[in-house]
Amino acid sequence: MNRKNYILLFFLLICISVSAKDIETFSPDKKILVRTTVSEKISLQVLSEGIQLFEVRDIRMETDRGSIPVMNPHIQKIKTRTVNGMVVPVIKEKQASIPENYNETAIEFRENCKLLIRAYNEGVAYRIVSALPGEMIVRNEHAEFVTDGNSRLTFQYDMDANSDYEAPYIQKTIAELKPNDKGNLPALLELPSGKKILFLEADVKDYPVLWLNKNAENLEAYFWQYPAKYYEKGNSKSFKRVIEHKDFIAKTQGSREFPWRIFAVANQDTDLLKNQLVYLMGPELKIEDPSWVRPGWVILDWWARREIFGVDFKAGINTPTAKYMIDFASEYGVRYFLFDDGWTKDEDLTKVIPGLDIPGVVQYAKSKNVDVMLWVTYANFDAQMDAALNQFEKWGVKGVKIDFMNRSDQEMVDFYWRAAEQCAKHHMVIDFHGAYKPDGLRRAYPNVLTREALIEFEYNGGTDYDNPDHHCTLPFIRNVAGPMDYIPGSMLNSTKNSFRKNGNMPMGQGTRAHSMAMAVITESPMQMLSDAPSEYYREEECTRFLTKIPVEWDEIVPLSGKMGDYVAMARRHGNEWFVAAITDWTSREMELDFNFLAENKEYTVELFRDGINADIRANDYKKETRKVKKGDRITVSLASGGGWVARVY
Repeated sequence: MNRKNYILLFFLLICISVSAKDIETFSPDKKILVRTTVSEKISLQVLSEGIQLFEVRDIRMETDRGSIPVMNPHIQKIKTRTVNGMVVPVIKEKQASIPENYNETAIEFRENCKLLIRAYNEGVAYRIVSALPGEMIVRNEHAEFVTDGNSRLTFQYDMDANSDYEAPYIQKTIAELKPNDKGNLPALLELPSGKKILFLEADVKDYPVLWLNKNAENLEAYFWQYPAKYYEKGNSKSFKRVIEHKDFIAKTQGSREFPWRIFAVANQDTDLLKNQLVYLMGPELKIEDPSWVRPGWVILDWWARREIFGVDFKAGINTPTAKYMIDFASEYGVRYFLFDDGWTKDEDLTKVIPGLDIPGVVQYAKSKNVDVMLWVTYANFDAQMDAALNQFEKWGVKGVKIDFMNRSDQEMVDFYWRAAEQCAKHHMVIDFHGAYKPDGLRRAYPNVLTREALIEFEYNGGTDYDNPDHHCTLPFIRNVAGPMDYIPGSMLNSTKNSFRKNGNMPMGQGTRAHSMAMAVITESPMQMLSDAPSEYYREEECTRFLTKIPVEWDEIVPLSGKMGDYVAMARRHGNEWFVAAITDWTSREMELDFNFLAENKEYTVELFRDGINADIRANDYKKETRKVKKGDRITVSLASGGGWVARVY
């Protein structure tokens, strides 16, 4: 055999061994392992401390150019890299700097695509990257998530392509789910071992959002197909409800990176509270200078205008009401006033109803150091985006709340990106309502300050879904994906027995201290006040404390928690700490460890706790001050639906 044949044989042996063997990617701390198997199909096994957690099978996309990767793909090259860095976010949602440490494996295939696998200490992720010329049609993306059938899934069950992403969380084992049961992300899987897997995604662009579907035995990836026909009657200016779909999920470029499929791994519930994988894998910053983006508290006029009393004007959608609310915002340091539904004339976003002077209101607000936002509906805004934003900018408006998207197909995802980009050009912030969950868009466009995708305070007007059990679930699932517009801080508090549904004047479920603690527990750089100024004015000491709670944080320290039952955490803003604890409808005692404080310093604690009769009268609370130092422990007693919140300085 000549030298040339020896070299050829050696090359073939390398290719065969690389194709046949498992490819391993470890997390930096070596506790998590992703084992990638490339054979007829591609699969990933995820292990934690040597124990298999789950497997992802049949990773591929069906396209008009064939399967990507193809069946029996040929490995051309394997590259690895290690990243140890720090990401400094524009908006400090959770912390001032985010450690970014991972190992990455890039498996390049001969067939013009590659698979990227990342292993972090906090979880794992993969994405497909294609390198084909021109456009392509993606008919479907496959991934089957295989785990123990006794694993329990907590998720928003939903079967509607036109979802508002506001379903209550339910819990079922994989075995209990019926074939074709569906739900959206984030979804938390608890294994029989107690390990937790949170399904997430990031960098979703020009592509639909990932859902979960139950097949015969396991969960699998599911995507709503591209819209073909809309329901036209009565909703064309507010909604675009899809009634027919095409036979593909995306029409996109043949050379591109597809979304990250993320699996956060946690040994205990509180591990999830610090997880930042969605942000870390989000797209890079697209705004050259985002210094104009201003986080802050918001007060809105929607149901609040129906709760105003003790004034000498007729409350409603009018200039006197707006100025009254702006006066309140200015007095208490609230950044924004939001005109909600009803300000437009004939749904023309450049025209205003009689009795309302938006340019005058904006100038008045500016003199009070308050910015004005406007509520718009998706379909209406999409049709008038350029004209509307030009007019809003002339008026001096600083932000929009965009509502009723109620879908997550490719067309809708494209709208989010377009709205974020165009609003950024006009220096306007965004609050998305009727929205799918965060997917890292806010890293590219930090003017996207928050979004809904949850049952929040407004549901108290017609259901009992927004209860303390739900409050103790949100931090471990929904808030891990990103900021959520929960609307905390109600002064209209109720026990489980005293709660009543009232659409004109919603009551918050849980005690006063619980309601105030929610402003620390929930994470959003745009927090919205739930009540009218009239309620806040007569609860002066609570309001002063509430509106001093920051919306940006330098550090978070989880203290204790069990999803659905209770949660306690500390957040730092500059040199001040805010500490909060809430419980479900079960009263309990909790010990808070203040070991996170700096050495050799005595701190003052200004706290609000449940009053002795808070289990009967939910607005019963006590305000106290005390001293504390590093290493001290404070035992707090929480009433049914109770809470505890403190400023430590």
